[in-house]
Amino acid sequence: MLLTARKIFSALALAGLLFYLRAGPALAATWQYGITDTDTPTTIDSSNTTAVVDTALHEIRLPKYNAHAASFWPDGGPDYVVMAPGKVIHYSFDGTKIVENPLVSVTLPSNPLAVAAGWQYPDVVVALPDKLYHYSFTGTSMVQNPALSVAGLAGAVAVGVREGEVAGLVGKSIKDFMFNSTGMVEVPYLEPSGLSNPIDFALVAGNYDMAVLDGNRVRYFNFNGSENPALAVTGFSSPVAIAAAGERDLVVVDGKQVKHFSFDGSAFRYNAALSVTSGLNNPVCVAVRPGTFDRIIIDGDQVKYYSWDGTQLVYNPDMSVTVAGLSNLGSYAPSAMVVSQAKDPGNSVDYVRVRAYVSVPDKTSITFSLTADGTNWVKVWRVRGTPSGPVAEVTSDNGATWTAIGDIQAVSPASADTRLWTKLPAGRAVMWRADLATSDPNVTPKIVAFNGVAVVWDTDAKPYPPVIDTPGTCYTTTTPTLTWSFSDPDPGDSQSAYQLQIVRASALQPVLDTGKVMGSSTQYTVPTSGAPDVPGPLWASGDYQFKVRAKVWDQAGVESDWSDWADFCVVAFERPRIAGIASPPPGQVAPDPANPSKHILITPGMTAAQLPKVKAGAKVTLLIDSVGPLDAVTAVFPYGAGHQATIGSGPVAAAVNGTNKTWQVEFWTDPSLEVTPEGTVVKMQLSGTGTAGSAALDAPPYADGVVVTQGSVYNDWFVVLQGRNTS
Repeated sequence: MLLTARKIFSALALAGLLFYLRAGPALAATWQYGITDTDTPTTIDSSNTTAVVDTALHEIRLPKYNAHAASFWPDGGPDYVVMAPGKVIHYSFDGTKIVENPLVSVTLPSNPLAVAAGWQYPDVVVALPDKLYHYSFTGTSMVQNPALSVAGLAGAVAVGVREGEVAGLVGKSIKDFMFNSTGMVEVPYLEPSGLSNPIDFALVAGNYDMAVLDGNRVRYFNFNGSENPALAVTGFSSPVAIAAAGERDLVVVDGKQVKHFSFDGSAFRYNAALSVTSGLNNPVCVAVRPGTFDRIIIDGDQVKYYSWDGTQLVYNPDMSVTVAGLSNLGSYAPSAMVVSQAKDPGNSVDYVRVRAYVSVPDKTSITFSLTADGTNWVKVWRVRGTPSGPVAEVTSDNGATWTAIGDIQAVSPASADTRLWTKLPAGRAVMWRADLATSDPNVTPKIVAFNGVAVVWDTDAKPYPPVIDTPGTCYTTTTPTLTWSFSDPDPGDSQSAYQLQIVRASALQPVLDTGKVMGSSTQYTVPTSGAPDVPGPLWASGDYQFKVRAKVWDQAGVESDWSDWADFCVVAFERPRIAGIASPPPGQVAPDPANPSKHILITPGMTAAQLPKVKAGAKVTLLIDSVGPLDAVTAVFPYGAGHQATIGSGPVAAAVNGTNKTWQVEFWTDPSLEVTPEGTVVKMQLSGTGTAGSAALDAPPYADGVVVTQGSVYNDWFVVLQGRNTS
């Protein structure tokens, strides 16, 4: 039994099996569509959908383009011909109704592409893949007339005839041929030029003019092939066929309507009385009976006859027929669309995503658009068929540019690619639209159902800007941990990523930008450089007063606006490092005082075994950075049982960067191994004061110390005995 989309969604969600919810966010709303008899009436806007929604095959595809599937003879009689699988059927009026006339019908070697009644009754012109064939009546049967057949119109998808003349649409060109007493020869000066996307054409009776349906407009060409812009007709949404009604009228099949245009002396104007605007499902062809306003319209497998009763066109069932397989003939229409009905997510939303299973052969495409308010449509992604396979692309500028993101899997309901989310004008009327197109009339793109799901669309409200929590006093570390709060209008939604920016408070000059960081953590610790020759970002700024702001992404990948700037300041020490060791013990590489990259960085948590080795009594040069206006800095280096290292010089400011400084201090321990035995850890107590506050850095706890002793400088000394001559 088929379930409705809502029942399917509820059952799977409760069971925890709906894959795109199991791994995804808590969304404001989610819907799915399976192209079934059950969910189509409540999901698809049939009045605005021109694509074929096939609930039997569970697919959406282009309608068949069959603009020249039927034709009347120029003599104005009621007879007409209709193409059918493997033949052309001639229908005649028997006095009460229209019936098949087998005597003048034509059996073909393959399915016809287009048909036109000849200029002589009951001749017929048929386009096949290899040639355009002309069949004439011998008195007993219809036979091919080689002199009037045209090899140059092989594969024509539309044909038209006037006395002694035949034209056909081949590719993007309309070719015209005329009889020269022995055969058909091409007449280039009657052929229109400059066509971009010709879909169909109509030869105008009584002259050599031609109307061409080129894309979404009708272009009118005079007998010499020159265009007459004043007679153009525009404003179509999904035109697929055109026919001429005498010298002063044109008829266009546009979507689910057949529109009539009459010439008023200066231009073609819409004629509502002669238009058929209801009762049609998938019209692809119209033919007007010469000398009357009557017409036949091909709608699926039905040939619908409409009679003029003096005031309006009325469907005439006695003159109408059904031709089995007619809807499967012809070529696919160049474009069509499917539009969903509006869904209310329960609150105003501004982020929407649509995903679908699609089949996109070479030379075809499907483009999805979304609206959240039911009015403002925005293109979001497309899939293009290429010779090497389909390519999925997203756009952030409504189709002006496109970025490839993978193949059809990148846009399927299984995809978690956050680039499929699109920001829209906020609203509560969420809809999707898919535009299907092909440049090869023999193939169509499709939206297809897989495991009962074809299209899934979700909504999401962006998170609120985060609120950053900073203290009222300066941080006393150059690696402060900044925290913020995450909140979102969608119940249960959580953070999936964040970004922080830190700038100088005085000039908003950038200090640090984390970029987008994936994770749910709502705190960030400002890093130090981790290198002896690279200062931390706060020290490098030359300032100690900063501003920070943040933005977050929810679990669906939708980002918030930036938070307000939050102020913070730092007064602290960082990066103690050994810049010089006099007479290092064996195995200890001596840092080069002139080369900062060779300095030895004392890192947080460094153990005694990891500290740089120095001999007892050897001079050590220590550098340390400070952030903030520290003016008075003192350093004490305790070791052993109540001993303190001797300070040779400093601390002195060895470098100044705005309010920030690098301090240098020299110290050494007692060289006696009795005072400073092997493995003595020299600790550090560093403090400073200034106008913005005080700072301290002690090791421990920062590290076990700053250096550890190994041997003594006494080992570097030796005694030279000298004698004295007393004689």
